[in-house]
Amino acid sequence: MKFNTFLSFLILMLGVVPVVLAGNILTEPLADKASSKIEVFTFMSSGKKMNGKIYLPSTYNSNKNLPTIYLIDFTEQHFKLATDEFEKVIDGVSQLSGFDALIVSLEDIPDINAEPGKFEEHYSIFKDLSSFVDGRYDNNSSRTFIGKGSESGLVLMALFLEDRDKPLFENFIVTDPSPKYMSAIISIIERGDFPKNKSNLKLHYSFSTSNNRELCTNLIKSIKEAKYKWLQFESIEYTNSDFENTYPISYADGIKYIFSK
Repeated sequence: MKFNTFLSFLILMLGVVPVVLAGNILTEPLADKASSKIEVFTFMSSGKKMNGKIYLPSTYNSNKNLPTIYLIDFTEQHFKLATDEFEKVIDGVSQLSGFDALIVSLEDIPDINAEPGKFEEHYSIFKDLSSFVDGRYDNNSSRTFIGKGSESGLVLMALFLEDRDKPLFENFIVTDPSPKYMSAIISIIERGDFPKNKSNLKLHYSFSTSNNRELCTNLIKSIKEAKYKWLQFESIEYTNSDFENTYPISYADGIKYIFSK
């Protein structure tokens, strides 16, 4: 048996898909989704060129009408930097049988400190990002915003502050938001200082042992007591896991809550 023929046979038997970099398309070594890929693209935001990336599952080849999950992933200011959040969102989606989604994020992990005072600035990046994705990749209006830590505070604020006439997201997955963002959201809820007449939104909220439990439970209480008719809401406290180890679990749980029928 010739060497090339033997090598091809060995790859087939082991179910290994080589990593192929062609232009800006990276084919991932996913044995069960051989034709899935991650594609990098450039879009404009506030007059600047930025790079985004999108995970295209194998089913995208025959179905362009898939929901999109947007991951906000900035550098973490107070904890060890996680570099695998994008992959954990992909893993969370794969745990739902018969379900696929496009997954979008910035190509790199920007050195940005997500704080309430800069919400509009950071949110505008995802408005421009989603506009590009809608024009190039997607025919489905279902968008989910997901994040952890300070970035998840931005996700939570988007739930309340998005324009009621032009909402960007309909689903929100939040884990371990920062105390600054939680305090800001509690104030917004208490004042009722956000656009009204929202409809059909879903929120999965979770926190770990690393977070401020009193502040987290106060925020959960505020949301529950408000009894928003437009919001389906689930909260989870992970009592046996800290910030650096919770997000793989919470991402999967959040995706299950949002998309399970």
